[in-house]
Amino acid sequence: MLLHHRTAKNIAYLALACQIYKFKKMDNMFTSIGKLFENVVTQSTSTSSAETERLAAIALMIEVGLSDQSFDQVERDQLVKITSRLWNIDVNEISNLIEMAQEQVDISVSLFDHTRLINDSFEHEQKVQLVKCLWEIAFSDGRIDQYEEYSIRRIADLIYVEHSDFIKMKLQVRDHFAHKKSES
Repeated sequence: MLLHHRTAKNIAYLALACQIYKFKKMDNMFTSIGKLFENVVTQSTSTSSAETERLAAIALMIEVGLSDQSFDQVERDQLVKITSRLWNIDVNEISNLIEMAQEQVDISVSLFDHTRLINDSFEHEQKVQLVKCLWEIAFSDGRIDQYEEYSIRRIADLIYVEHSDFIKMKLQVRDHFAHKKSES
């Protein structure tokens, strides 16, 4: 009977040790997650609000480019053109912004972080122009993938762009690319 009691006691200690080990692993996990968020906050506070807005917009354009599983060179070149046109910045700064936005896209788990920044800082007309830019990325490789269209629709919904503006920008960009293609 005494042996049985000791065995039960040892099992209880073992179970307690396992719980402590799991807690320490979870504590390490939460510490790692906390450091990740700390890095994101530090990075976003070290950049200006204008740069943060640019990063959010560029990240959304990258998301659209990636939605068909291939962000090719044509789409990347279009992103550079759009970024240069919108913010009139030099190529080196554009490359840095795209690289930083790509890093944000790689670690983000949803579009919400980027769309929240857009909602907090863009006027309605700027949001409509952003949707136009998203269409330009999608049309740049000569075809619209269903996933690209879905991504743009989702982003437009998240930044409160009406469906009529969504369609208007799509048709505008489609016509522009069709005209450009007929000229070549």
